[in-house]
Amino acid sequence: MASWKALLPECIVRLAVAIAITAVSASCQPTQDETQKRPQHATQPATEAGVIELPEGSSLLTQIHTERVGHRSMRMSLRAQGGKILPNENRLAHLGPRVPGRIVAVYANLGDRVQSGERLLLLDSPAFGEAQLEYRKRRTAMRVAEKAFERAKALSAEGAIGISEYQRREAERENAGAELYEAEEKLHLLGMAEREIERLSAGQLPHAEVAQVFLRAPFSGEIIERNATIGEVVDSSQTLFTVADLSTVWVRADFPEQQIGALKAGLAVEVRVAAYPDTIFQGAITYIGAMIDPATRTVTARLQIPNSDRRLRPEMFAEVTVRAQEQSLLAIPRTALQQVGNRTMVFVTRGARRFEWLDVKTGEVSNEYVEVKTGLKEGDEVVTEGSYALKSEALRGQMSMGGPL
Repeated sequence: MASWKALLPECIVRLAVAIAITAVSASCQPTQDETQKRPQHATQPATEAGVIELPEGSSLLTQIHTERVGHRSMRMSLRAQGGKILPNENRLAHLGPRVPGRIVAVYANLGDRVQSGERLLLLDSPAFGEAQLEYRKRRTAMRVAEKAFERAKALSAEGAIGISEYQRREAERENAGAELYEAEEKLHLLGMAEREIERLSAGQLPHAEVAQVFLRAPFSGEIIERNATIGEVVDSSQTLFTVADLSTVWVRADFPEQQIGALKAGLAVEVRVAAYPDTIFQGAITYIGAMIDPATRTVTARLQIPNSDRRLRPEMFAEVTVRAQEQSLLAIPRTALQQVGNRTMVFVTRGARRFEWLDVKTGEVSNEYVEVKTGLKEGDEVVTEGSYALKSEALRGQMSMGGPL
């Protein structure tokens, strides 16, 4: 009896310890409701760097569409670093007087449209008057020499004069003809038209008309510069008018040295200017420079653009894009590209639910596809639709793991 009473306190202590251990263990185990309420991670931790694996049944899997990397026919586009509208220099004329004189009348103003041969100004020039008088003098001498030769020819036929006299009259006629031709050519060089020279054959001319010369438009165009004032004394070194035919214009464009191999005369170009942002002006390359600018490492190309509506004006800045020939390039859909900072990346499938994120370097761009220079090979399967959602999941997973993407 005494031994049982002695063992009782020890049993009570052991029972209390067992109850305490059981309570602590139960408090550390989650209840069934808590387990059900705990959210599951959308993604499982990646087993490899740059790889994301979606769990089975993930809703993202239904959003994902893929396409294989392959070669596609693409038309390359070359963009100039800068462009400027210029007049067509084959249809540009800087006009000045061929003889010194004083301006007595001006018929054209800045911005006027003029026709070929139209009068621009009237110049009173003593030097021009002297040239016309010299022509009239030589014309008279030619008539005299002609009559003398005809008379000598008739007398020689009758034996009234010797052969030497006949030959002398013939030589005088030839010399007079040569001098008349020289005087007429001088008037042509001074800008006189044939019909104006014929006017000088009249018996008498007013002195004022003899000394007057017109400056005429060499072709139809627009006056883009005028430096003529009535009463001004001018000489042949001055430019009084600049006429430009702006029905076509040139564009000077500078292209990077790396693009020279793709530039060819005849390639189609598209030109945009700030004044008409919604309009694309079509043209073609007509010339490619033979030298590289050592400062900018660019080559200058000349483009010709039709401008029948005169909307393009000299000195406008222009954006120039050249449409090069089609080439077969390794390409992927543009929708597959994702931008993370300064990195361009795509998702490549590595299984039913595994996707690897790869850096790529792109090149030429078309409406739907973009060239891939590095990072992918033909046959790779890239994610197109759903790539943005995968990027979001990958970024979220990296943030939870505390590491950079």
